[in-house]
Amino acid sequence: MLERFPSEIVRKIANHFNRRDFIECVQVNRSWRQHLPPYSSHLWKHVDIKTDDHLLFLTQTSCFGQYIDSCNIIKGDNDALLYPTLKRLQGCHLQSLVIDWFKIEDNKRLADLLENMRCESLKLNGVSGACLDFFGIIMAANGDGCLRHFACHYDAMYPILALAENENMCPYPPPAPPLPNTYQFGLVSLALTTQNIRADWMDILQRCSSTLQHIHIDVADPISCHDIMNTCPQLQSMFIGEFGVPKMVKWPPPSSSDKQGLRYFGHWGTCHDTNAMKFVLDHQHTLEYLYLSTWVPVKVPPWSDLDSFQSTSLKTLVCAQVHECTPHTIASLIRQSPNLETVALYPVDHSITDKIWHPLMNLDALQHLSIHLQIWQYGDDRDQHWRALIRRLSTMTTLRKLELTALDGANNDHFSQLFQMFHDMPLEKLRLLSIRELDDKALEALIPHASLMEQVDIVDCPIVTIHGIKTLVNGLPKLRNATFSIAQAQRMPAGVDEFISYAKSKGVKVVVNRLH
Repeated sequence: MLERFPSEIVRKIANHFNRRDFIECVQVNRSWRQHLPPYSSHLWKHVDIKTDDHLLFLTQTSCFGQYIDSCNIIKGDNDALLYPTLKRLQGCHLQSLVIDWFKIEDNKRLADLLENMRCESLKLNGVSGACLDFFGIIMAANGDGCLRHFACHYDAMYPILALAENENMCPYPPPAPPLPNTYQFGLVSLALTTQNIRADWMDILQRCSSTLQHIHIDVADPISCHDIMNTCPQLQSMFIGEFGVPKMVKWPPPSSSDKQGLRYFGHWGTCHDTNAMKFVLDHQHTLEYLYLSTWVPVKVPPWSDLDSFQSTSLKTLVCAQVHECTPHTIASLIRQSPNLETVALYPVDHSITDKIWHPLMNLDALQHLSIHLQIWQYGDDRDQHWRALIRRLSTMTTLRKLELTALDGANNDHFSQLFQMFHDMPLEKLRLLSIRELDDKALEALIPHASLMEQVDIVDCPIVTIHGIKTLVNGLPKLRNATFSIAQAQRMPAGVDEFISYAKSKGVKVVVNRLH
């Protein structure tokens, strides 16, 4: 009967259905299996499979499977969930498939199941077990050549250290079976930890040399940035070193221009490539984003190579824990990059000196500043240094977003002075991290001076309470988003759900969570 109704009538009825409603309908009336599914396509864009109940749910949705765009298979408490789920997805064409935290022992079985699927993006997050047959998995998932994005994060970042406890670890994987030299992967992006991959990573790169645009690779062996770039000349972003799963597949947006060249470069952890800074210089005229959180284990660190860096294209500079890099080099990077819009400084060997502050204050396009400060180290002069900080920040009249971390030694009077300075700034986003002395009363002092504030994030500030966040929700007229993140050891505040609902009624989206 339903199939006789005009489609607009059916659509209005179906708009009130959830997934379970659609499943029950097609179970009740066999003729509806062909008629109803198209009206439910928006409900099947993404599915998470975490339990046997979810797998049963997937089994009941065979006529809806064609509408699934992305699927996350998450281990949860059931390590046997992976293969039955992949079997149920046979024949699907997915934009994204994520395999999360499973122990993989049978490479061939995994490859056989992937072979009868199509996916444009395949991510293996936190997997463990036997050495992964990279080529076998890629060839199976690639099928008719549709695979464009591959990420594999092996859970044991340093398997050689865990060998004694886990016989399944594989610090020296056996070589992969040879492939024809002509076989190309066609990958656009690649992110992987290579310690447990049965493949030579340079061989991997050579097989996507003409298409690869983004790479994030964490390797234990010395790695040459120049070799990677020479092998894959189309690269737009290169991230080298340690990484966590959430960060490893966040690629930069497409370029708005036709200009060729490396746009994004980042390095985490120990840098085994002593020519890495020379590599940065080679690409100084195309780089838009430079992230350095590293140290170079040689007697004379080559940071001074960056003293001659000059770039009008660089928009973002992040210097986090750049061991033994002098204030002179950091100041030079800022001074010689006049179009910087975002600067983040988290020094470990020194404080942010006048030598660094001066070029910062002279940036005409600076919109986002993130800094780590420790006021206590100035002793009896802390009030004087605090006033100097306020004076410096007040000159940055283009700032839209400010992130302040630590501020150890600051008190409520200091915070009041800081917030008063916001009165003459077009500040829209404020993020305060790990500030021990910040409390609800200090946050209240922000309200008269932040009429343009749209977002406030309070992260790991132990004596701030829900009451302080509620004060901001009630007092900031343009506030639309707020985050309140507490330390892992803290108890979740009482009344969180009620507060989130209250904030929503005021037009503010509030997220309350624990830091991982």
